[in-house]
Amino acid sequence: DTAESVEAIQAREAAEKEAARAQAAAEREATRKQQKEAVLTSASELNILAALVQCEAGGESYEGQLAVASVVMNRVRSGAYPNTIHAVIYASGQFTPAMTGKVARAYEGNVPESCLQAAQAAINGETTIGDATHFRRAGKHEGYVIGDHVFW
Repeated sequence: DTAESVEAIQAREAAEKEAARAQAAAEREATRKQQKEAVLTSASELNILAALVQCEAGGESYEGQLAVASVVMNRVRSGAYPNTIHAVIYASGQFTPAMTGKVARAYEGNVPESCLQAAQAAINGETTIGDATHFRRAGKHEGYVIGDHVFW
């Protein structure tokens, strides 16, 4: 029989903890980036989603824009929310730019191509936030942080 030194035990335990942490992080990342079922939509729903993305995340990276669009699509796919993009966006008290008319103005204007691409990708089932159905400015809430937003 051979004995392990205290240092060797501590090093082994530290390596095991690090491996477990890395495994958990990889599993979270795999869950966050997944493909969901595509949803059939009209051109006007694509454009209204892209307008919301512009209002909420127009200055964010494409990943952040896709995340905002994914929140809407996760709600559409969920039984807890309305089942159309328009109804989700205009649900009472949900998206401030929809309530203030900012989304309608963006819809009538020129929506950036990146916002349209993010909206289409989310409709097609791409997501960077797993099943998250909420977001807000990054701060005190736990979740996936992308740019200036946290998603949960």
